[in-house]
Amino acid sequence: MRGIETTAAEALVDAIRGGGADTVFGVPGGGPNLALIGAAEAAGMRFVLSHGETAGAITAATYGLLTGAPAMAIATRGPGLASAVNGAAQATLDRFPLLFVSDCVPASDMDRVAHQRIDQTALMAPVTKWSGRLGGDAAAADVARAAVALAGAAPRGAVHLDFDPGAVSTHPGDPAAPPAADPVGMDLARSLLADSDRPVVIVGIGAVDEAARVRDLVERMGCPVLTTYQSAGMLPEGHPQLAGLYTGGVVERPILAAADLVIAVGLDTVEPIPVPWRLDVPVVSIDVSAPASTFLPTDVALVGPSTADLLERFAEGAVHGWPVGAGAAALADAREALLATSAGTFGPVELATAVARCAPSAATATVDAGAHFLAVMPFWPAASPLSLLISNGLATMGFALPAAIGAALARPGAPVVCMVGDGGLGMALAELETVARLRLPITVVVFDDAALSLIEIKQRHGQGGTGAVRYSPIDFAAVARGIGLDATTVETVGELERALDGGWETPRLIDARIDPTPYAALLRATRG
Repeated sequence: MRGIETTAAEALVDAIRGGGADTVFGVPGGGPNLALIGAAEAAGMRFVLSHGETAGAITAATYGLLTGAPAMAIATRGPGLASAVNGAAQATLDRFPLLFVSDCVPASDMDRVAHQRIDQTALMAPVTKWSGRLGGDAAAADVARAAVALAGAAPRGAVHLDFDPGAVSTHPGDPAAPPAADPVGMDLARSLLADSDRPVVIVGIGAVDEAARVRDLVERMGCPVLTTYQSAGMLPEGHPQLAGLYTGGVVERPILAAADLVIAVGLDTVEPIPVPWRLDVPVVSIDVSAPASTFLPTDVALVGPSTADLLERFAEGAVHGWPVGAGAAALADAREALLATSAGTFGPVELATAVARCAPSAATATVDAGAHFLAVMPFWPAASPLSLLISNGLATMGFALPAAIGAALARPGAPVVCMVGDGGLGMALAELETVARLRLPITVVVFDDAALSLIEIKQRHGQGGTGAVRYSPIDFAAVARGIGLDATTVETVGELERALDGGWETPRLIDARIDPTPYAALLRATRG
């Protein structure tokens, strides 16, 4: 068994390395995944130890997204695998590439052993692109390569393997090739564009892989452009066509209400908030994969091997009637509406805009789920794609800190800003030790109001009161110092700016005690 275990581990490591990965993440148990760590280290790969399996998966998925090669996260069987479900779901719904490998009760012992025995492939199937088994048979190497390829194929996501060296492998099959573009659909789409005077482009995560070409093409079109959270930076801060963010909310509604055609380029329907589509204009979608849902009432869906190729054919010779600077004017109006939500105190907008002013232009930002992202996302000056990271498709709390670790490892030496609420930080608090141990240049900024503020805004009478949404105050700076980080507490913009004056190259935490009062108005201004 020892020989089979080592051989199977080496086959998996070879597949990961062949796909471009150089790092393994996670929390090991006492089973065959220790052989995986040994095989990885023997092959020159590093292992990054996390405190929790979901955090390990998020770190690995972020690392894979930013390096362009699906990374591997490992966990032990039973509780390890079960703890990682949220991390796999994050990768799949946020379109991050991840190979997740778990120990399991061996198939040969399935009737004899009940301890820690759950149907792990069935548990992971709904949150992955595919869930199967890697055995020690002759097919193991091919299965491992196919699993890596599937994780990285559009739309990216998690692939799970139960590692059972004594069993027979199951094969995920090869990723389906994108269909060739439909010439009839292209002609119809081009006619809609020709009849349009005020088209608006919405760019989504599916365009990021071809960012430079897509940017060049939409610049040639010249019309206003909205980006989703996950494609922020496709047009950099200050670009005259950049009209802001598309979320499905109300803050972007004025520019869309003035449009007579919506062109969705790489817009994955997992990205907008789940509200009814409110526009009564034609919609053309352009992507490398079919829509995940019917959220967009698409008149023409152009699907093919290259989003940029499709966009180039579609937009050739496009003209529009928008005034110069219409996009920039829409963004300025949207930000003005959000700034008006301020209560004149040290609130979420004051904190978010101050961090944006102070952060180095080369910084990568990670943002957690929670009310604070309503203040961060519209004001962050994203200079390039994937410089602003958020869990959008799953919208999970506990994302920002593990993602910051993955970003810091993927971009060595570059500063990372992790913006997280007190609730989200509590879910991943132990990973502060990972930051300290690895001495990563991460600045953690806590939007601290001792509450689940977004949930509290939505809470109604008879739904649990403060006991359902409020915590006792935590001295996060003291906790961080105990873990080995530099840390400080701030209660004003001036204190924050002094705390952020330098120090971006070292790990630290800033516990920002904010006034949560403006959150309700901010939510109304953003989403209605």
